Amino acid sequence: MNAQPIEQTRSFDSLEVANEVDSLRSNFGGGLIVPSRYELSALKAISYYPELANHSIEFREARIKTTLNARPTVWSLLFRRKEKRRYIVRINTRKKDSLVLLTDVPFNAQVGVLGHEFGHFSDYSKRNFFGVLKRLFAYGSRKKKEAFEKEIDALTIERGLGWQLLDWSQYVLSESEASEKYKDFKRLIYLEPEEIEHLINKNN
Repeated sequence: MNAQPIEQTRSFDSLEVANEVDSLRSNFGGGLIVPSRYELSALKAISYYPELANHSIEFREARIKTTLNARPTVWSLLFRRKEKRRYIVRINTRKKDSLVLLTDVPFNAQVGVLGHEFGHFSDYSKRNFFGVLKRLFAYGSRKKKEAFEKEIDALTIERGLGWQLLDWSQYVLSESEASEKYKDFKRLIYLEPEEIEHLINKNN
């Protein structure tokens, strides 16, 4: 937990963040390999996780059946120290394979969902090999996955990206073309908008 509440900025504008890009790259982008279309949102999100500034994080566009997923590489998990691990964020690029394409998501919400993924990396970076395996095995149980994902949502809010996470959740549930089945899954596994807003107010 953070000792002091972090100010929650309601909305980030891509044009304003573009004016910060050189500073963001210098301070937080040393380990990022990211397609240009996602660079601004990724840099803004990772700036809320300064402990990840020098970690190797590579974004890859791929054909996967979700918006994006994020994991440490097997090699670095087995053979590198915690602070030297490499992480991969895979982003889907095929509309028919995806429920929500990241390219369709508004900028502020992009920062929110990427902030959630960086929250996973922050969590992994504090754990040894067996601790990370325990986290990854949690995905085999619906109940454990729900607890894990809601914990990372709460961390994302604590770090100061609560409104961005709220925008992501509201976009998926109210604005996207995702199926009702997928929306029900999101409501079950992740914090719902009302819960996110409650934690934002609590952290403030």
